[in-house]
Formats: sequence, C-alpha cells, structure tokens
Amino acid sequence: MLRGIVVGLGGRGQSWVKVCQESGLAEVAAVVEPVEALRQTAVERFGLREGSAFSSLADALKAVEADFVLDVTPPAAHESVQLEAIGAGLHVLGEKPLSDDFAAARRIVAAAEAAGVVHMVAQNYRFGPLPRTTRRVLDEGIIGTPELAKVDFFQVWALKPGSHYVTMPFPLLTDMGIHHFDLMRYVFGREPVRVTAQSWNPSWGWHAGDAGHTAVIEFADGLIVTHHALGSTVGKRTTYNGEWRIDGPKGSLTWEEDRLWLTRTYPQDAARREEIPLDAVERNTQKGVLAEFVRAVTEGTVPECSGRDNLHSLALTFAAVQSAKEKRPVEMAELLAEAGD
Repeated sequence: MLRGIVVGLGGRGQSWVKVCQESGLAEVAAVVEPVEALRQTAVERFGLREGSAFSSLADALKAVEADFVLDVTPPAAHESVQLEAIGAGLHVLGEKPLSDDFAAARRIVAAAEAAGVVHMVAQNYRFGPLPRTTRRVLDEGIIGTPELAKVDFFQVWALKPGSHYVTMPFPLLTDMGIHHFDLMRYVFGREPVRVTAQSWNPSWGWHAGDAGHTAVIEFADGLIVTHHALGSTVGKRTTYNGEWRIDGPKGSLTWEEDRLWLTRTYPQDAARREEIPLDAVERNTQKGVLAEFVRAVTEGTVPECSGRDNLHSLALTFAAVQSAKEKRPVEMAELLAEAGD
C-alpha cells in the first residue's frame, strides 16, 4: 500500500484523507497544515497517529517515509509544494487547477518529467459514470461523429462572503471551467484549437469577478462546443456535471439531471427516445482519481490526467480568460507552443 502525505486540511483536504483511508489503496503517513486548529481537528476526526501532523512539508519529509504527496493547497501554492515533493523524489497527485499561473504549471510538469516521478492532476469529474459512458457510446458511433454540442452550467455558487471564489476575477471560468473543459477533452477525445469567450455579471450577482460567461470552443475536426454558465442563478439549477447536448448525424445525446438520453426525431421511421444505462464504475470521482494514480505509480505508467496532458485543459481555461479580457478569439497554440505541446 502506498504511503502519502496530504498537504492542506481544508474541507477538500479532509475529504482526501477520508478517501485514502477508505480506499484500501493508500495510507495517510502524515498530514501538513499551517493552521494548528485544522491539524488537531483532522487528527481527532480521522484517528491519525500521534506525531503525524506537521506545520510544513519540510518537517513531514524529515519525519516520515512516504511514496507520494497529495497537494490540496490553494492553486497559488501548488508550485512550491509540488516542486518540494518532486525534489524529494516523491510522486505527486495535485488538486485542480494545476496552477493559477500557466508558466508555473509548465515548470511543475517539466520538473516532474525530469525527475521521472508520476504527476497527476485530480480532474475528478471525468471519472464519474456519466462521462465514462458517454465517451464509450460516442466511440461506438451511436450518433455518428458529433459536430455540435452545448454545455449549460447554472448554480447558486460560492456564497461565503469574502472567500476567494467571491473576490477573485473570472471565478467561474477558472474554477468550474477547468472541470468542464477537461470533461470536453475527455468525452469527445479531441483537442481544442480556438476559443472565443465573453463574461459578465448579472445585476443581482454577488461575485466581484465575472461569474457568468459564454465560451465558443472550436475543436479539431470541426466540432463546435458552446459553454454557457452562471454562478449566481436564482432560478432553475443544473447539476454540477452540467446539462449537455451533443448532436451528430444519427441523433443527439443529452445529460438530463445526470441521466444519459439518446434521441432521434427525424426521419420518422428512425425516431427513438431511450435512456442509456450508465456503465458500472467500480471507483468513481475522487476514488477513481486515487485508483488511477496508484495504478500508475505501481505499474510505472503515465496516468490519465497526467500533468503533461492536463496542460491542455488548463490552457483552454487560460485562453478563455484571455479571450474574455481581450475580446478576441484566442488560439490554443498561443499558449501551448511555449509548452512544447
């Protein structure tokens, strides 16, 4: 069983401690958190052994033997935490986004590759049964080759006054966008080439940065995907996966309340409307991420959502923000050429 050090004990960090303990795949060798109260809470809640909680990663690395670091710190801290872990020869599983700075993200990926360690980003949405099933049936040609898709995301999101989600610029593009943009790359099995985005806030919104946007994303082979999102809706909400519609020459696939539907209305003799049962997924979302990471470390392979692969999802996020700022289409090559991808 792999031994890990969990860095960051906010709500998400504590959920990762629980996932590790319940997985049978990884043992929590230590936890790291600068806030003493959070360290004590985690020790008591999860029954961690005496002397396994530290205020710095450096102290933890000196005191325990470990195989990997699970980085659940804020995005601005990812570079320092992950470079320290990589420098110590440990594998790294980091929360999304890889970084809040694209140049820093490239440096992390380069360091992991140079050190020969496994580096993976926790894009947990793609490990759910809905996207896994959708990817499979699209690959099987159930609606032919898709050429048009629409993704809607509407939520009452980030309500805590003063939190970084409420105060940061472009919160929805950078925080939720990375989930959905990575899902698009996974579900369609294609790479984006260009994005045009516009962002705003409604008059009743509570975010300082724009929490509404429309992004038109052009993928390889002519697929056009539109992403509509609002993080301050007071009306009908979508699920966090979003409501998807994917159109091809033989019909459409839709995500409706996290259920997958196949619909065809024309020609009439080919009409059909049926729900597609979701594939059984032994370990989904966070558990799926951990299982994939452990598999890659154990087998010495490149994981799904490797840092190198995730640069493409992150680049789409940064390109959308750049497009919204500069009010122009942004080519993915503008960001990825420097990354060597």
